Amino acid sequence: MALPLPPEGRGLRAITLMKIDESLNLVLPVTDTLNCYHSPISREVFELNYLSLAATKSAIESKGLHYQMGSGPKVAALTLLDEAKKDAVENGNVDENDIPDISMATALLAEIKRLTTILVPGENGFAVTPVSAALSSGAIDKEDWSEVESALVFFTCHYVMAKKRDREKMASATASLLMGSMTPLSATDYADYSATLTKEEDIVQE
Repeated sequence: MALPLPPEGRGLRAITLMKIDESLNLVLPVTDTLNCYHSPISREVFELNYLSLAATKSAIESKGLHYQMGSGPKVAALTLLDEAKKDAVENGNVDENDIPDISMATALLAEIKRLTTILVPGENGFAVTPVSAALSSGAIDKEDWSEVESALVFFTCHYVMAKKRDREKMASATASLLMGSMTPLSATDYADYSATLTKEEDIVQE
């Protein structure tokens, strides 16, 4: 059974007994049975990468709404790298072999990966598992992560570029487009909460 996405209007009493983070966090489906949990990048990381994030968002939007909504989440990570290459070439940031320096973009992708965990089901509920460990164990494969990584870049571009007053609404709308949802719970509390929901649903089905 797949880990349930955060249900609206359910379990409010349980939520109040758990740790609530200052910011909302994103939960996305990875496979039919796995979800990932992602915390948005910090203000400091945004300030280091705002040019590439803005350029990525603009490049996707420039191709029209149909492309943005349909292909955007699938190609956002590749677009980020393409924009980083263009910027490096334009600014002369290339090595002796004319290879563009895209270290800032790859560092951003590494940070997005660090801020993401895979919720892996087990005998004792759901284990909050780093992406690298989930890949090593075979819980997910490289293609699974590539798709999720791109969706997270798409989410990040829209979330961080929104005005503060609109950020929560933008986060929820973008999460919905990605078939995900937002949660105020920490990763551990969300996994525990979801395990409880899964047990309740199993009992009902019996």
